[in-house]
Amino acid sequence: MLIKGTALVWSDDQEMELSEGGIVYLPKNVPHGYRITSDTADLLMICTPGGIEGMFRHAGRDLATPRPEGFRIEPELLAEAADKYGQIVLGPPR
Repeated sequence: MLIKGTALVWSDDQEMELSEGGIVYLPKNVPHGYRITSDTADLLMICTPGGIEGMFRHAGRDLATPRPEGFRIEPELLAEAADKYGQIVLGPPR
């Protein structure tokens, strides 16, 4: 669910534009990706069964501290995190 901002979402061969309040369902084992198209965005992701949050923690940062200047998720770290938590990264969004 996109709480604030705008985004493009791809699921298999479909492309969707989301605005605030938009919801998308991404079934298991269907290739998907998204790109935030606004300057900032807030989103709520519910993933079941649990476990994928470990990938985000491994590749991301501690949100209890200010965002470091120039912070970005390095592709190598994301690939490492995905492998560790059983995910497959297909590549950057279209």
